[in-house]
Amino acid sequence: MSCKITRRSFALLAALCLTVLPLFASYLLAAEKGPINYKLVPNLQEMTDHSPAPQFTLPNLEGGKVGLKDFRGKLLMLNFWASWCVPCREEMPAMERLYQRYKDLGFVILGVNVKDQKKSALSFVRELKITFPIAFDPEGEVGLLYGAWGLPTTYLIDNKGIALARAWGPAEWYSPGARELIKKILDQKK
Repeated sequence: MSCKITRRSFALLAALCLTVLPLFASYLLAAEKGPINYKLVPNLQEMTDHSPAPQFTLPNLEGGKVGLKDFRGKLLMLNFWASWCVPCREEMPAMERLYQRYKDLGFVILGVNVKDQKKSALSFVRELKITFPIAFDPEGEVGLLYGAWGLPTTYLIDNKGIALARAWGPAEWYSPGARELIKKILDQKK
């Protein structure tokens, strides 16, 4: 039995290799990055269904409108808070430091003020020197849409609008574990 390779067979084999090798290489790279350990932030829970986050549009600090779609292409931390919420006040400075560290790498925080007086919310933002985007949910409708029955409530939403994880209650968002988590998610989305 002779093993004669025709030009056509060779071309098919070459095309198959050029198709399969990049897929295999990307599989190996993804496997090398490993799964994301959301428990690096103790009260953060992975969203196992990985469904799209609910869409919304809210007024922002500058008087315009902001919506979930405005953050496509970025890792979004969506945080529901109020000026009267003591745990919110405690976690916000760490969130600001996290935002400053990763904002140039595709990370953004949207702080959604829920059922609060705008004057109190603005005073809170100025006092804590918050620079990440702020939106207002005066009736709490978007908060309820996301299940933010208590404050703070925080969601991580990927660059395609998929809800990755949520935390009810405060977290130390600038801890080594939180920084490792955000960096790992950002690295995997490259």
